[in-house]
Amino acid sequence: MKRFCIFMIIAIFLLAGCASKVVQTAQPTTSVVTEKPLSSQGDGTKGRGGITEEELARAERERLLREQENRAAALLKDISFDYDSYTIKPSELPKIEAVGNWLKQNRAVIILVEGHCDERGTIEYNMALGQKRAEAVNNYLSKNGIDTGRIKAISFGKEVPVDPGNTEGAWAKNRRVHFKIDQKE
Repeated sequence: MKRFCIFMIIAIFLLAGCASKVVQTAQPTTSVVTEKPLSSQGDGTKGRGGITEEELARAERERLLREQENRAAALLKDISFDYDSYTIKPSELPKIEAVGNWLKQNRAVIILVEGHCDERGTIEYNMALGQKRAEAVNNYLSKNGIDTGRIKAISFGKEVPVDPGNTEGAWAKNRRVHFKIDQKE
């Protein structure tokens, strides 16, 4: 809902700023026109369409945060695990190192490290296994210089599958650690 409201504010801002152009076909007559700047309406605190500068600044900050999250999503790739294991596979280490490097460049970011499992096993077992997977990735990041206060390890067990199928391919997709940006300090 919050994003929708921000989108509407930006849309109103853009629509208010798009004025129609008048095409003149005859020679203009000489006349004096006085223009008021669009950026002020008496007190100087309102921008176009009645939007305050503070609202515009907040919308811009949120737009920049969304752009950063989109760029980060390309780096924050899921880490896959073998069946019944929380050992990080050597093939997955470059993904975790990329996340660590990104976190070193973006020191204000706090991330969630979510542990997930496939549907086999009890709820309790999968919650524990998911937690161990998340903590294994958390430990690897901390050994590579990331402050553990910036990482929250949680488990979803089998409750949030990325693929609801019950084939080996679907189960392999669900055995993962997923990264999510939690907040900025």
